[in-house]
Amino acid sequence: MWPKSLTAFFGGLLLSVSMMLSLYLLLPIAIDIKLLVGLLAGFSIWVAAMVYYYSFNSAKTSALACGKFLLFSVAVNFLLYWYQSPL
Repeated sequence: MWPKSLTAFFGGLLLSVSMMLSLYLLLPIAIDIKLLVGLLAGFSIWVAAMVYYYSFNSAKTSALACGKFLLFSVAVNFLLYWYQSPL
């Protein structure tokens, strides 16, 4: 139970931070509103990710599912950052 809990906790945390970074790069609003949206949506995504990762039978399958979503989210962040950075 502990390996699955740790995987869900840290994997969900990394995934929610990564998804909120994508949202932060996409929203064209004031910084204080971005921070509020990031706080509220980030916590909701983290809880949803933890519940999803707890649904797997083992920590290994949970980590594989987390890794797939995290790699996709990091790739989207990279593309968004690269697209917005001045060259």
